[in-house]
Amino acid sequence: MEIAEKKYNKILTGRKRRVFKRKFIVFIRVFFLVIIFAGLIWGFNYFYNSSYFKISSIIFKNNNHYTEDILKKETGIAPGTNIFEIDKKAVEEKLIKNLTWLKSTSLKKVFPNNIIIEVVEREPFIRILAGGHYYLVDGEGIVLLELEYKDIEDYKDLILVRNALKYSPEIGEKIAKKNILSCGEIYETLDLEVREEIKEAVIDNNFSADILFLTKKGKSIIFGNNDSIVEKNSILKQVLKQLSESDNYYSVIDIRNIDNIIIK
Repeated sequence: MEIAEKKYNKILTGRKRRVFKRKFIVFIRVFFLVIIFAGLIWGFNYFYNSSYFKISSIIFKNNNHYTEDILKKETGIAPGTNIFEIDKKAVEEKLIKNLTWLKSTSLKKVFPNNIIIEVVEREPFIRILAGGHYYLVDGEGIVLLELEYKDIEDYKDLILVRNALKYSPEIGEKIAKKNILSCGEIYETLDLEVREEIKEAVIDNNFSADILFLTKKGKSIIFGNNDSIVEKNSILKQVLKQLSESDNYYSVIDIRNIDNIIIK
């Protein structure tokens, strides 16, 4: 009986040792995992807050209208900002919102400490006269600039659209009147010889807001809208050539209906 009890105690002691050993191994493993995890956190925090990731330069590409100083100021990125703290989308949207001439922006983070921002600037498309003032408008109808008298000559190659609006638009406003932009679209597709004869465009006050082109000789070309541009351009070129050869007097060419051209 005593022998059996000793044997049982020996087995029990062995089991306790094995359980303790397993628990100790688990403890060691957990301990080292905690140490490694803490080391990773410390390392990340060290690098995150070190000068290694502090922005040293912001480079802009394709900017012509705005200087780099203006663009840098509008990004709102302070010198020494950690590159991980830069909100790409927020910076891009802020630039577009605050700078009218910017059409799109793309920010790239070049690790460890550089920022490159590529911009696409709006291109002047037409000049308009609205509310007694001259404005520069791009191909999407965005009002870019109110032109001073001294600036008008710089954009003389752009068609001037009179009677565009009855009010003075705000800079950055998008013009919703379709025929205003159509004036520029039509003008760009005109034959070069015809284009050289055009002085300006006018939006008629009628219900259709027809597009009229006034020539340097005081003639009126009623274009209507931008439907059938190719056909109208071809017809207009032929009509002007015939009138020039016949030397007949006329004041108006109406090509709104390509099947019924009116000359008077």
